[in-house]
Amino acid sequence: MAGAIIGRMTSSRLLTAYQSAGDQPFPPEWWFVPARLPHKTVVGTGPDTTILLTGWEVWPDSLSIRLSVFRRQAHESRGGGPDGLRFTVLLADGHRAGTLDPDQWSTSGHETAQPSLRLLGGTGGLFHYGIKLHLSQLPPEGPLTLITEWPAQAVPETLTEFDGTALRVAAEEAVEVWPDLPPPYEQQNRGWMTMGPSEIMAQPQHVFFSEPQHPQSVQRDRPDWDYMGSEGWKDPEVVRARLAAGADPDDPDARPLHRAAAVGSPEVVRELERVVTNVDRTDDEGVTALWEAVCHGAEENAAVLLAAGADAWTARIGRWSPGRLALTTRLAPLFGDAVMASSQLTDAELAAFRAADAQAAVFGEGLNTEGISVAFVSGVDATEAIRRLEADPYPTGSEEYDPFDDWDHSSRVVGVTAVPGGCVLLQPTFYGLSTDSCLTAVTTGGGRAYGVYFNPKGGTFGTLATDGQVRRREEIGLPPDEQSPEGFWTHRFWLWDAEERLWNASKLAYACDQAGLAISDSRAVNGSPDVWAELHEDSVLLTD
Repeated sequence: MAGAIIGRMTSSRLLTAYQSAGDQPFPPEWWFVPARLPHKTVVGTGPDTTILLTGWEVWPDSLSIRLSVFRRQAHESRGGGPDGLRFTVLLADGHRAGTLDPDQWSTSGHETAQPSLRLLGGTGGLFHYGIKLHLSQLPPEGPLTLITEWPAQAVPETLTEFDGTALRVAAEEAVEVWPDLPPPYEQQNRGWMTMGPSEIMAQPQHVFFSEPQHPQSVQRDRPDWDYMGSEGWKDPEVVRARLAAGADPDDPDARPLHRAAAVGSPEVVRELERVVTNVDRTDDEGVTALWEAVCHGAEENAAVLLAAGADAWTARIGRWSPGRLALTTRLAPLFGDAVMASSQLTDAELAAFRAADAQAAVFGEGLNTEGISVAFVSGVDATEAIRRLEADPYPTGSEEYDPFDDWDHSSRVVGVTAVPGGCVLLQPTFYGLSTDSCLTAVTTGGGRAYGVYFNPKGGTFGTLATDGQVRRREEIGLPPDEQSPEGFWTHRFWLWDAEERLWNASKLAYACDQAGLAISDSRAVNGSPDVWAELHEDSVLLTD
């Protein structure tokens, strides 16, 4: 092995052998190339199952094991749970490690003398599974025994012995690509989360057609409104063809005029308003096509509907009518009835809209909110908030903390920034500041706090707490209904106009307003906080 050819490189940089450093609970894949040893050996069999070891990846201080599981036929029960597939390794020095052992690394938070065996991942299917295990330490010289068992598939306990000495020798062929660099977790670099090879691969050129391909993209001769897509609602020829084929312009489920008013072209809206029974027909939410046009900022579509006699001033949800909504947008000039317009919004309401828009503008359009949690706190200054959280501020002048370089630790670290009337708390990669425990802790003894979490899996969730008590939980950013608080209307959660809406900035503005704050600088959310503070490892705030 030691004399094997690694490969020819066009660069003058040489790969160098890596020196052993101890326990590796995960393979150091970032800047290392393991020694790869193919090996095909059956390590377990049952009536309908065969398990093979297919190769080893030998790292400087650890060992990855690749296995394949083949099944004769698919089963409804895949054999998981307590009777599922399990592996154990016995080492020559008497140590053992198994896939059913507790995760010592995650529970202790540091290296242990005992090796661990964990499932790293693999592939799955009805008839074949690929499995990758990782042994956190190189086996000592002598035999290495793999024990395989799968009670649910009648695979009995099977012992297979390998040469641990040969595997240990192979570790000398593991190479380090950048021997002059510290480990990545010691560097101050962002960007650990990646999208895989697609980030760096050159992409094939897309083919664009100069003419619309209607037969391929939108079917014209359907007697319904299915599969229209955005292209169909913009093309009057498609709409005419659907109507001629028997599509119902008053279809209560498809709501063709509503959809066209929101995302279609003025020509399509005009085509449909001529044939619908009632241009002011309401949908299940109680709103009209004109309402949809206003909410989506579709100025030309709204003009077509108004010319067709659409009712602008009848309230549709609560006290809100299409015209009343429009008076707060760039579509206001379309609704030229000065008498009606003057009676729709009070000076106080107009001032609230202006304040909401101004606060959203502070946070800005380019705001990155994915995965962050923010708590706006009034009546509590920054020092007192840190005390109530029982956190320890980082020393003044210490090296700037970067949560993107310390994902696991980031759940315990909170950014704190003083603002007029209170403070703002920030966690860039964790949801903790929207939890009941955090918000009640920071308001116990007085104060008001609104915590908001932008869930990367979907939805934005807010919680209001005052004087140590949670008062309300809600999902924010959704179109409001009659039960929605006034702030949903004021902060424009109904407005889908791409030219006007500040999207997530409006959600932050709402949260700020609910806490009773007004902020003139986005740094508290979109910059470096005044200070980072760390919760104690056993803090009750981490258990919510």
